[in-house]
Amino acid sequence: MNNNIAKYLVYYPIQILRGERVKEYIPQVSPVERFTPAEINTIQEEKLRKIVTHACKNIPYYSDLFAANSIKPEDIRCYSDLERIPVLTKRTILDNEEKLINPSFTGKMRIRKTGGSTGMTLHFKKEQDATALNDAIMYRCYSWYGIDIGDKQARFWGVPVTAKLRWKEQLKDFILNRIRISAFDISESACMEQYERIKKFKPDYFYGYTTAIYGFCLFMDKLGIDLNSLGLKAVICTAEKMYDHHTLLFKKVFKCPVVDEYGSTENGILAFQCSQGNMHLMADHMCVEFLDENDRQVRPGELGRIVVTDLASYAMPLLRYDIGDMGRPSDKTCSCGINLPLMEIVEGRKEDFIRTKEGKLIHAAYLCYTLKDDTVHEFKMYQKDIDTLHVQIVKAPSFSAESEAQLDRKLRTALGDGIKITFQYLERIPREVSGKLRYFVSEIRANNVGER
Repeated sequence: MNNNIAKYLVYYPIQILRGERVKEYIPQVSPVERFTPAEINTIQEEKLRKIVTHACKNIPYYSDLFAANSIKPEDIRCYSDLERIPVLTKRTILDNEEKLINPSFTGKMRIRKTGGSTGMTLHFKKEQDATALNDAIMYRCYSWYGIDIGDKQARFWGVPVTAKLRWKEQLKDFILNRIRISAFDISESACMEQYERIKKFKPDYFYGYTTAIYGFCLFMDKLGIDLNSLGLKAVICTAEKMYDHHTLLFKKVFKCPVVDEYGSTENGILAFQCSQGNMHLMADHMCVEFLDENDRQVRPGELGRIVVTDLASYAMPLLRYDIGDMGRPSDKTCSCGINLPLMEIVEGRKEDFIRTKEGKLIHAAYLCYTLKDDTVHEFKMYQKDIDTLHVQIVKAPSFSAESEAQLDRKLRTALGDGIKITFQYLERIPREVSGKLRYFVSEIRANNVGER
């Protein structure tokens, strides 16, 4: 589809029908990145006071929490005052979903569900203004690399398991002028087939899981295929930390910028990499804290847990939400001209590949799609050897006698019938030493992906 047709005749009209004012928000958010740090801080503090006051008055969970901890909305005036509010965990959200929703909200809400890298299925709701603002922030970041609404995207992403969900994603891909490159099958034959699709589609940029793009590039490099002939504006890697072996290969096969995006389904983009290689926080849209083991904010340069307060979500506000990643705040300035503050991601979401006896590499994000199920609260999978996968599950109340068989069938859709799949049911999935729950662990040592 022509880029202008995609933007003006498809995307904008559909957003208007959905009641999402993306077109209106873009000129509002775009200039903010050039404001002075003091001006950006003022915007953040004004929004923080407003969301905290709203949460205390309108959200049952926060009304109870503030009363129990003797907190008044006027106590929270700035970023440092956030320490007064207890940190919100995924488990707390699961246990208090209804109490976290504004009971008097009458507008439309978008309901989303994510398993994320923590392996815990989380439901949350956002009003249309919040989702529209998320998109406006996203396109603000993409504009740093000349990418506009309607530009063609080759998306290295998950493919839903069921036909109904696949149809929905295909419709969304059409509206957003993109093709989907399956992250679940990274093999030489699949990559060649996808490369032919990409050449025909002529994308303006790549977007997707870091390791999915990396796996694709491995085979393209092996086959001597020049990806620069595609004329990409940029390659945007998301959902996973970009490690040195990724960067080395990307520099070899791409002449365009390769950009790191850091965000979550719950919050949208949290930080985005500029032309100087620095990660800028969306401070006009979020409060991002870095906390030690005692939930105290660390100093610049120190390692801390990343905790987020979305300043625009009023239907279901999440104050001080621990997203389970690690990073370092920075007090440095950037020469790119963007004045949004900086951070350094130390431990983003880690993905891996599932390996099969046939030599296929299947992106571990398949687990999120397969086990992102109303019958499962938490999950974790171990690939013990090439023939065996072990799945740990914390059941949701809706888990039934048929649930295990259904999960088994979904997994075998990608992994094949020859693999042995075992299930173990626990009250709680054991965490890593860091306290984080990794949803996939490969115990296969030989020929690991990424070793060069």
